[in-house]
Amino acid sequence: MGKLSYGTAACDNDLDGAFEVRRQVFIREQGIPETLVFDDLEGEALQLVAKYEGQVVATARVRFLNDCQAKLERMAVIDGFRNRGIGKELVLFLENLLKDKKIKSVILHAQFDVVPFYRSCGFKQSGSPFREAGLRHLKMCKQIK
Repeated sequence: MGKLSYGTAACDNDLDGAFEVRRQVFIREQGIPETLVFDDLEGEALQLVAKYEGQVVATARVRFLNDCQAKLERMAVIDGFRNRGIGKELVLFLENLLKDKKIKSVILHAQFDVVPFYRSCGFKQSGSPFREAGLRHLKMCKQIK
C-alpha cells in the first residue's frame, strides 16, 4: 500500500474530498438523506482527513462541545480502503490533536454495525441504543489521557 497521511483539511481540495467521502459512504451506500449528512454545523467543525497518495479516502469531523469535551461525527472510510487500519489511525490522530487542546473526553454516536470498531479504539458504551438518521446507534465515550 502506498503512502497514507493524516491531518486536518488544509485547503478546499481536502474539504471537497472529505465531503465526497461522506457522500459516497452515507448517501450512496447507506441511503441517508443529504440534509442529515451535511448541516449548518460544518462551519464550526474541524474536518479530519486521511489521504492515500493525495486522495482523501477517509474523513471525520470534530466539534468542540465545551472546554473539555469533543464530539466525533461523520467518520467514514471509502470502500476499498476499509479494514486496513485507516479508521483506527484517524482516531489516534484525533486523540493526539485533542490532547494538545487539553480535551478530556470525546463522545460519538456509533452506528450499531461499527460499535466493535469503536470498542477496539477504546470507546465505551455510555447510553442506551437509539435511532438516528433511521439507523440504530449507540452513544459511546472515551477519556483522553
